Amino acid sequence: MVRVSRSIRLSAGLAAVLLVAACGTASSGTGSSPAAKDSYRVGVLQMAEATVLDDTVTAFEHKLSALLAPKKVAFELKNAQGDQSLVGGIARDFAGSDDDAFGVIGTPAVIALAQQVRDRPIFAIAMGDPVGSGVAKSLTTPGGNVTGSIDYVDPALLLDQILKIAPAPKRIGTVYDPSNKNMQVWVDALRKAVAAHSGLSLVESSIAGAADVPSGARGLVGRSDAILIGPDATVFAGLAAVGSTAAAARLPVYVSGGDATVPGILASIGPDYPVVGELAAASAAKVLTGTKPGEVAFGQPNGVEFEVNKTTMDSLPVTVPQDILAKAVVK
Repeated sequence: MVRVSRSIRLSAGLAAVLLVAACGTASSGTGSSPAAKDSYRVGVLQMAEATVLDDTVTAFEHKLSALLAPKKVAFELKNAQGDQSLVGGIARDFAGSDDDAFGVIGTPAVIALAQQVRDRPIFAIAMGDPVGSGVAKSLTTPGGNVTGSIDYVDPALLLDQILKIAPAPKRIGTVYDPSNKNMQVWVDALRKAVAAHSGLSLVESSIAGAADVPSGARGLVGRSDAILIGPDATVFAGLAAVGSTAAAARLPVYVSGGDATVPGILASIGPDYPVVGELAAASAAKVLTGTKPGEVAFGQPNGVEFEVNKTTMDSLPVTVPQDILAKAVVK
């Protein structure tokens, strides 16, 4: 496996020009599988930099290289660093490249690249809702040039676990980027899940980018009893700020599949993200060996895992039940 990693940083003006240009120059094509080759070039677009995203992408690359061996796979990673204004420009760069296929993590990035590239496969890595986002007709038969894996976990399942931890919160706070279609779906489901519990309310704090995460977290202090972060790549990029704010306010923070080792985070509840990365690689391998992407189902994780940050747990006035601790990974 060969990997070249680049973080893209453009001036605000140039980024805006590229984004506008990107919206009007989508490639045409059928989304068919690349011809059999001795080696492949895969462009990788990562929405933001965060440990959980890095680990998921690495798992995708390693698994895909192993599945295609002895053929060689070269990866070029471009990271938008949580700046959504750069995503259109990166998508345009990839559309004009000679890459055989693309791996993408972060729903806005998947959508942006799908608008640009229609003649080569796109592998969505740990996407929340490909159908709702308009890049697939169904999870089993996507129908276009996008397949990969999903990471969606019903917020109702997360709330069931959180409410077992004493004292049970009466106000759940969340920080999210409403421009992310995946998060629109997830937060809507969270609202419904909260409404199903008598006496429980939801406090929302929306952001426009990674730079807003600290203020978004501060906006929940005094208004919530616990914080639940959904699978939002932009918030994951600023998770340290959420953790430090919550620690100072002695608020428990739960993340849907994020990094529980971040100081101030109490627990991660969600899929094993490296495994979700490998599921995307399995879909990608089928495409690169001859199956049309529209015929390859999205890989879906089985169940959720509970990971607890012991340092945070010991510092907070909370009691985690033994039945949760017995099954959890405690670090």
